[in-house]
Amino acid sequence: MRGQWFPGNMARALHQLKEDLKLVDLVLELLDARIPASSRNPVLTRLIGGKRRLILLHKADRGEPEMNARWLSFFQQQHQEALPFSVHTPRSAVNLLKYLQRQGQALRRGRIRRPLRLMVAGIPNVGKSTLINFLVKGAPARTGNCPGITRGRQWIRLLPGVELLDTPGVLWPHISERTAMPLAVVGALPAARLDLQEMSLWLLAAFLERNSEAALLKRYPGLKPGDPAAMLEQIGAISGFLQATGKIDLERAAARLLSDFQNGRLGRLTLEAPPE
Repeated sequence: MRGQWFPGNMARALHQLKEDLKLVDLVLELLDARIPASSRNPVLTRLIGGKRRLILLHKADRGEPEMNARWLSFFQQQHQEALPFSVHTPRSAVNLLKYLQRQGQALRRGRIRRPLRLMVAGIPNVGKSTLINFLVKGAPARTGNCPGITRGRQWIRLLPGVELLDTPGVLWPHISERTAMPLAVVGALPAARLDLQEMSLWLLAAFLERNSEAALLKRYPGLKPGDPAAMLEQIGAISGFLQATGKIDLERAAARLLSDFQNGRLGRLTLEAPPE
């Protein structure tokens, strides 16, 4: 799948990331709380090596609280520091800033008399620019819902004694179909790469498996849970998506379902559980 998921600009970004890692003391590794396993770049994990990192379970307000706690416990058992984070949860921002302040103070108490230098790293559309904008309250890092919108490199003075290097989001060369589906459903892969209806059926099956139909019923009144294919047709009918022939426009129904999920309109749902 290299040609499909790993365009030349991603290869260049990965090479630059390798060079940038030499400049920083700490890596903030962002994972999507809804898909912590699939949103973790194994190439990035290998490149970081023994350098200190803090895993941020980003968009934690869209993951199930119990599952967030299970994932944090899993990372702690792996001797990896991890915190939940959401730009919509002020407490998580306070906890992150306190952590960075402690790290900066510890560095300056040692033999190094310079600011703590850190990097935010993660796959496209995991929320890197949103995080940076939130922390620096409007610094010029662009944000958007299209994977790869952040370009270039910039140092940002995050706190007194803390400097941050922004980096483009990067995918890895070989993505399995199993990983591609959750990545695409949360918006980390371009939707055009996969079939919208297939993605929506996968997502509906996940809601049923997690017994989270209530959120769907609230968003689509009158929906009857059951077979995902039948549910997608109902969503199209409820939304008024009819073709000229009178048939349900399943493509528009799928697009709406995915948009509602990606924008948090379907409540909190975690699509992956940590290893036992």
